[in-house]
Amino acid sequence: MSEMHNFPSKGRRVLFFGRAKCSSTENLLKKLVRYGFDVTFVKSRNRGEKLPEDIYWWEGEYILCFRSLFVLPIRLIDKASIAAINFHPAPPEYPGSGCINFALYDEVSEYGVTCHVMNKLVDNGKILEVRRFPVTPFDDLPTVLTRTHSELFNLCSDFISGMYSGGENFLKEKIDASEAEVWKGNARLLKELDALEKIDTKVSAKELKRIIRATYIEGFSPRIELHGFTFRLELED
Repeated sequence: MSEMHNFPSKGRRVLFFGRAKCSSTENLLKKLVRYGFDVTFVKSRNRGEKLPEDIYWWEGEYILCFRSLFVLPIRLIDKASIAAINFHPAPPEYPGSGCINFALYDEVSEYGVTCHVMNKLVDNGKILEVRRFPVTPFDDLPTVLTRTHSELFNLCSDFISGMYSGGENFLKEKIDASEAEVWKGNARLLKELDALEKIDTKVSAKELKRIIRATYIEGFSPRIELHGFTFRLELED
């Protein structure tokens, strides 16, 4: 069962979705409370987890999603009278799941994070801001993931500061200034990432290295399925 906590105040009401065991989530929550927002906090632990049963009683001005694993239904999104905002760990070229993995597989030279308004579709709403950073041939999944999480935290933290100082005018300015950025392609699905992680036994050496760079991280690794057995990659130090 998901956890929901209330941090009441006299300020604007915020429904904040974050990730369990995430220091950045905790720091953003503390900032919201410190700035005087009336915060209802929901943390997610696993994909497929159910929303708290009483979440639909919430009413307020903002919904913020930071590294949350929930896919919010439109009837909840619509309860935010000003805006429901998601902080997506990828640039607009990579909506949906497995974004970093597919970017590395595509051998991009640039990656980034996106702040956008939420609607009934995944990673589809109006883009408010994109921040990009370079990716080198020496980067792998752990290094890009670390920079992505750092940039995503900074983006969300700055957005909270803007909410505090500028209110609705801040959001309007973001919308007016964001015309150049648009989503590209359909949102990727988890089954597509699962397929990327599955290695064909006839794979070439070049393709294998490409898949490993895109999918290998400690605790999760690409695999070979053969005669009913699954073999997971383990890299030596």
